[in-house]
Formats: sequence, structure tokens, C-alpha cells
Amino acid sequence: MKRIALILFLLTFAVSREQSSLHAQRTPLEKYELAPGGFENVYIDHVKGFASHTIDIGDNQYLGQVSRDHQFYGYGMFINGDGSLIIGKFRDSQLLFGITLTQTGAVVGNQANHAAYSLTSGRLEYIIRNGEKLLPEQLSTLDYGFVTMKYSNGDQYVGEVYQRKRHGYGIYYYRNGDFWFGEYDGDIRNGFGAYFTVDGDIQIGEWQGEDEKRVIQVKKRR
Repeated sequence: MKRIALILFLLTFAVSREQSSLHAQRTPLEKYELAPGGFENVYIDHVKGFASHTIDIGDNQYLGQVSRDHQFYGYGMFINGDGSLIIGKFRDSQLLFGITLTQTGAVVGNQANHAAYSLTSGRLEYIIRNGEKLLPEQLSTLDYGFVTMKYSNGDQYVGEVYQRKRHGYGIYYYRNGDFWFGEYDGDIRNGFGAYFTVDGDIQIGEWQGEDEKRVIQVKKRR
């Protein structure tokens, strides 16, 4: 978490310009393939026994669950030395689904199905769907963006928006140092995700609205 301040600094310029340019659209765009709830619950059952670790690898750092054979497995965040990061669900040290952030762009999804955004404009640049690249002229993309939102209480949101609301996947940073990664629907945290505490513990599971539908505590190995 030592580089989170740098990451937020790199992202803040993408907010106001994109929010002012969003337009109304009737039908939400299918940006990437989501796993069904049954799979998500099986995944949680599989990883719930994997403790959270903080691992320094040179200038890089991983914060998240680690399997018994020392693979990144479960919910976690990998921070590169240049401030870029990967956050989401891991399996055998590979990203299964999540957000990849660089200094200039954001990718949400996985290798075969994802949405790619520019952080300069906040705009959706293209979609990869089952290996096929779909460009903006093939899609109605003006409703969509990837932005940073700052709130008066000191919290911040970094993630996808739809019609100026948090929608899709994002990271919500609390001013106390905790943060949450997961799915939003109409500005409300709603779906599967993980809540990371400043102490290194993680809560993984499903939220319905702001309430916990099924959440499991994962302790940090100390």
C-alpha cells in the first residue's frame, strides 16, 4: 500500500473532462464477460482458507491471498515499482479477472475479454470480446469512462462509470487507509469483491447494496 498515493496522483486528472462529456444511452454495453454467481461462490469457497500476505519482490509488492504452494491465489493487489498495479482475483499467480492500471491506461477484465480506457481522457477506447477488437465507431461509448472521484470526506473512487455514476468495477479508497475492490451498479457497491484493511486483513465475498450478503474474513499471516 506504500505506493497508493502515487497511483491516485497519476489518476486524478481523468475526472472532470470525462464527466462533462458523458451522454445518455439506453442500452448498457456488454464490455466483458462476467462469471456467474455460482462460479464466484465456488471460487470463494476454494480460496477462503488462503491467508493474506504482504510480499516484497524487489521494487514490487503483492498484498493479498497466497495459496499453500506459495502462488498468488485469491483476491489481491500487485503494485509495480513504477506505480502501476493489478488488482482483482488471482489463480496460480495469474490475473483471473480484475483491473490493470498503468500511468496512461486502465484495462478491466481478463486477457480474452476486457475493456480498455485512456486515463488521459477517461474514455473507453476499445473492447476485446472473445479475442475480437471492437473500436468506438462500432460501439456507443460516450456513456462510459474510467475516472477518479474525490469526495468531501476524504474518500476516493477510481474505476468505471456509466452516465456519471459508479458502475462496473472500481476501487474505493477510504481515508483511513482501507480500500474495496469490486462491482458497482448504479452508484452502489453491488456484487462480488474484496475489502482490504490497513492491517492487511481481507474480507472476500458478495455485497448486495451496501450490505454484506456473504462475506468471509481472511486474516493476514503475521
